[in-house]
Amino acid sequence: MAQALERLVIVVRETPRATEVHATLAEQAARTAAALSGPERIEAGVEGSAIPLGTSLRGRLLARAVDWVEIRPAASAAVLLQLAGALASDDIAMPLLDHVVVTMVPLPLPVSAAETIHVAEADGDGGTGADEDEPADQELTRLTDEVRSASVQRDWPTLLARARALLDYADEDPSARRTRIIQARRALPLARLRELIEHALRHAEDQSLTAEILGRIGPDGHQAMVESVAGSDSLAARRFLHDQLGRTPEAFPLLLPLLERGSASQARHAAAILGRLGDTRAVPALAAALTLDDDGVRAEALRALVKFDLPEARAALLDGLKHSSASTRITAAQAVGNAGLLALAPSIMAVLREEEDSSVRRAMATAAARLGTVEAMEELVRMALARRRLFRGGQALEVRLDVVAGLAAAASPAARRALDRIAREADRPVQAAADQALNVRRR
Repeated sequence: MAQALERLVIVVRETPRATEVHATLAEQAARTAAALSGPERIEAGVEGSAIPLGTSLRGRLLARAVDWVEIRPAASAAVLLQLAGALASDDIAMPLLDHVVVTMVPLPLPVSAAETIHVAEADGDGGTGADEDEPADQELTRLTDEVRSASVQRDWPTLLARARALLDYADEDPSARRTRIIQARRALPLARLRELIEHALRHAEDQSLTAEILGRIGPDGHQAMVESVAGSDSLAARRFLHDQLGRTPEAFPLLLPLLERGSASQARHAAAILGRLGDTRAVPALAAALTLDDDGVRAEALRALVKFDLPEARAALLDGLKHSSASTRITAAQAVGNAGLLALAPSIMAVLREEEDSSVRRAMATAAARLGTVEAMEELVRMALARRRLFRGGQALEVRLDVVAGLAAAASPAARRALDRIAREADRPVQAAADQALNVRRR
């Protein structure tokens, strides 16, 4: 569905007058939608992507500040063409359409007069909130007033700059930090921090500073970040919050419940961030996540577990290598290989010997080749050379070709040496596959 809609959106954007082509592509997209077994959601990007805003569907979603779009089977060609026109344009408003749900990145919420008064008088009596017997801190008062003024005016860039200055001032003197940070938290209550996040979602240039402020302000900032991450299936616009939470150990107590009791999307977010935090208390919950009925959750848990040098984490990874789901076994192999966990090389090879799924075999061989232990490489070569003969064992041709494909995908010096030996010593079909892999790498 995503491919069909993408073709339609990009053609409408690049050739706006080709209406007959638009109609044909819209009909094709409608037929694709009709074949869906249920609604299909398309999110605005993935972590680590660099998407040209005019050349892909996700790029257009990002350009139009669309968080995700959901296409239902009953969506008609006319509806999909109208959706494509809005996504292709830079100024047409996103329409309300039958059998299509479009969710925008949230805008900052309007402020009521009562809330403005509450923020401006956050200390109740209008005082600084400092102890009565402490001398007045004129610089603290000035900085706090500037933060509150920018907050009331909803001048978000100024508010961010003033908030950083206030937090810098709080950190200057360890003996006065407690009083100063209390004032900073009163000037930036949870409701305002939530609005800052909503602003940052629409203004990428302010995301780095917003994340810094949220991380430094304390518990309310951590809560606001976790709430925002937990409230969306998509990571695309919230990568800056993931990055900051991954540097904020104090957020651990807020993240663990999302992994243990949250929805599938919340558990995926939590697992990814907990892996980055590296707090060993997360290992039991990450291991338990491998029993959940969601491939995405299991995948994030496995990618997190490879970051812990603990027997419990290694045992969980071995469970992943033997999981009933082929996609989970592939993810486990990729995670182990990419992380360079040499201690699991024997386990990878043991599972590879018994694996019946071709795609999994290739992933296992690739992981073993990336680990590159002498024992693993020797066994991979032996498997590739062990032609099956009547009454004499050996490996099926399919298995041997999967080993060669896995070595080719690894693209390591050890893998190239193994392929060179296979190309010299194997029988013709395997030799040809190894030769082709080597020629591709030389180009």
